[in-house]
Amino acid sequence: MHLVIDGYNLIHQSPELEMAEAMGQGVDALATALNLYRKKKQHKITLVLDGGPDQNTSRHAVQGIPVVMSGTGRTADDVIADMASHHGQGLTVVTNDRELQGRCQGHGSHVVDASDFAQRMMEVVMTQGLEEFADPGHDDGWDFSTKKKGPSKKLSKAKRKKRRALDQL
Repeated sequence: MHLVIDGYNLIHQSPELEMAEAMGQGVDALATALNLYRKKKQHKITLVLDGGPDQNTSRHAVQGIPVVMSGTGRTADDVIADMASHHGQGLTVVTNDRELQGRCQGHGSHVVDASDFAQRMMEVVMTQGLEEFADPGHDDGWDFSTKKKGPSKKLSKAKRKKRRALDQL
């Protein structure tokens, strides 16, 4: 799966990343979180950001994550929509921008709400961080999962489709 992330949109969906952004380190914090997420999930990730030092689109990497800067002549939304038109169903776009969601879906790309992805990403990042510090020989038998048990209820078709997309992340 190839995830294309609307960077500043995602930063504003996570309190931890928004705090880092207030200190001027939002992109670095996001790239670090995405790098940990990528290690766990093995997805290809491209981070797209508005602006940049050049008039044209430029590319570089932050914390090992490929970053596309839109440049001063375009917006990140335009860059993401162009990527969606080129790759179509091969992309999963992460954004809360309704207009961009429609443009990407029109090209056949999958779209995931940035707020949903931010929550999933932070869960993976926190788990990844805990695994690195955990004692591998310690198992007290407790299962701290929050999985509910009880009668199931079939979700609507749209909600099942959204859940399948989120489960792939």
